[in-house]
Amino acid sequence: MYKSRINVILIAMLLLACAAQSFAQTVAPAGSEPKLIAVLESKDASYKDKADACRQLAIIATKDSVPVLAGLLADEKLSHMARYAIETIPDVSVDIAFRDALGKLKGPQLVGLIGSIGVRGKCQGVFQKLIVMLDDPDPLVVQAAARALGKIPGRSHPVIAKGLTDALEGASGDNKLAICEGLFRCAESFAAYGRQDEAIGIYDRLRKLDSPHQVRAGALRGAILSRGDGGGKLLGEYLQSDDYIMFSAAVQTAQEMTGSNVTKVLCNGLRNLSADNKILVLQTLGKRGDSAASSSLVRAAQSGPKPVRIAAIEALAEIGDASAVDPLTSLLADSDSDIAKAAQEAFASIPGKNADAAVMGMLTGSDTDSQLKAVELIARRRMTNVAPALLKAARDNDESVRTAAIKALGDLGDTVKFSVLLDLLLNASGRQEILAAERSISAACSRQAKLTAGRITIQKAVYGAVGAGGSADVTGKLRKIINAGSATVTASNASFGDPAPSIVKQLRVDYSVDGIAQSRTIAENQTVTLAATVTPKALIDQLSAAMAKAPAPQKIALLRILRNTQTPTALQAVRAAVKGANTQVAGEALSLLCGWPTADALGDVLQLTETASDPKTRIIALRGAIRLIPLQAGPVGKKLQAFKRILPLVQRNEEKKLLLGALASLNSPAAVEMILPHLDNAATKAEAATAIMGIAENILKRRNVNKQQATKLIAPLQKVAAAGSPALAKRAKALLQQAKNKAG
Repeated sequence: MYKSRINVILIAMLLLACAAQSFAQTVAPAGSEPKLIAVLESKDASYKDKADACRQLAIIATKDSVPVLAGLLADEKLSHMARYAIETIPDVSVDIAFRDALGKLKGPQLVGLIGSIGVRGKCQGVFQKLIVMLDDPDPLVVQAAARALGKIPGRSHPVIAKGLTDALEGASGDNKLAICEGLFRCAESFAAYGRQDEAIGIYDRLRKLDSPHQVRAGALRGAILSRGDGGGKLLGEYLQSDDYIMFSAAVQTAQEMTGSNVTKVLCNGLRNLSADNKILVLQTLGKRGDSAASSSLVRAAQSGPKPVRIAAIEALAEIGDASAVDPLTSLLADSDSDIAKAAQEAFASIPGKNADAAVMGMLTGSDTDSQLKAVELIARRRMTNVAPALLKAARDNDESVRTAAIKALGDLGDTVKFSVLLDLLLNASGRQEILAAERSISAACSRQAKLTAGRITIQKAVYGAVGAGGSADVTGKLRKIINAGSATVTASNASFGDPAPSIVKQLRVDYSVDGIAQSRTIAENQTVTLAATVTPKALIDQLSAAMAKAPAPQKIALLRILRNTQTPTALQAVRAAVKGANTQVAGEALSLLCGWPTADALGDVLQLTETASDPKTRIIALRGAIRLIPLQAGPVGKKLQAFKRILPLVQRNEEKKLLLGALASLNSPAAVEMILPHLDNAATKAEAATAIMGIAENILKRRNVNKQQATKLIAPLQKVAAAGSPALAKRAKALLQQAKNKAG
């Protein structure tokens, strides 16, 4: 791991060097340094020219540029740019120039120079001068000198550290913070050179100082880490500190330490802590991941304030040690629901066979609550090879256990035979148990369904903006693509035009394949192949066979499962059930028939609208027919004929409104004629007006609309304009003018 990091760093440095060389050649071609120096020496060059020269010299300058750049260090305008250029030159002449300038510069120029000395980190003859500047009356000079001193590495550190330490006496405010920063850097350098005692001396002084909390907290961290294996003792002392800042700093430092000795110190420190402090230590133990903490965490999880117990449980989950399995199992039954829930969450994440065995022990036990939790844990832990145990639980005396087990069996995939799931449904006794078996069987049908191609019928296709924005009905265009022999469609402006310029669009298609209803939505420029998922015939045959021997409640569940398969066999089973003797089953079958997803059921539903003696049945059938008629394949005229067939039967306003909505989808002047009489009914007037205008809008925006079609819209729109609300009237008048224009 270490070598790989080194390799990454070396590669990054090489890339940066290449980039810098390339940039330098672009900004300042080879041989241009003398010209740039000449610009700086010129009396006629502008400030901008000289500043630009400094920028380029910062990339290409050699020691030849040092004299002219050093001469600009005192310049009020160019001092900063000169330092920016000179501090990058790897030559001792720069250090000499900086040392000489230290005694000459004042104010911002001096502060900037000190900063550049810190950037270079060189100490040749300058650190003594910087130490003297720690007493300068200008606080900015003091702060810059303190920070720069901390950046100077090597053998000079003892002198620098003493100078900073002496200056710390009597310092205050920002000066004190800057001196502390310098001392921190000295301590880090001491530690890097293996001089731990000197580093510890600085850290110990700073942590005991009356200074801002960040200084004391940082010093404590350094003091603990610099002591190596001996840092545990100091860590233990601060675990009992009344100063929360220092306590928190010690605990957070423990996250950077390794070894069971640190874990032992943290665990021992738990005993006398407040609840809040305990929680922080417990969280740290969890993050450290040392299993040696498990016994202490278990004790904390078993008793005490609730927040502390929950923190201990969560820490056990983070460590994930097998020794936590038994305690967590006990906590699953805790009287406090929050504790029990936390234990369950923790248990779900504990890896290993021991935890799996504990779950299976709970499942095969006699306690209902434990059994239910075991079923949930099986799903959470994604346990496999548990079907036999779940099948046994699916025959438990308690319905809630049976229901949970059946649901879990449905989630196991194809490891459970379809016939076994059917048997569970047929033998189910309670409503929830039947529903669980129904869901499991439906899930199995969906998993085993296969994609198939066939006769594609497009019901509706809309291409347009996602959310607000323009859209277009592209049903006709998509039908042409399908009729040309392609089942693959790309949602693009090239295929369907651009109804919403500069807006992200999508294509939604409602279609059927051999009568099996489907719906797909794809984003702009995506491609979809229109196909259907078909449940295997073997499963359909098993479902049909089960219908013959199923009690009424199970028959209803089987009918719902069959309905989802949308197959001819399923439709035949629903037809038969509608005529059956059991009224409960027949009622459910009627709802399924009238709610069938494809127009295959339309003939049966239309017949019911005319033959049903029960008013409720007739209303359900009418609503089903109104929904199914537009789903038919074929011309609009065929659909209008079906609507005319049921029109005399539509008596209630509720069904009239549904009829108007269905007619509005046909986009035909003939549909407008059927809608027009409903403008005279106060209860349906608004829906009729909206339907007429919707059809008119769709017809009038067609490129190939003819005069005859436009003419047929004029009278209906005039009636809407006269009878509608002010808002509708305004919209109708606008459409009326369009119709007149199209009609010539």
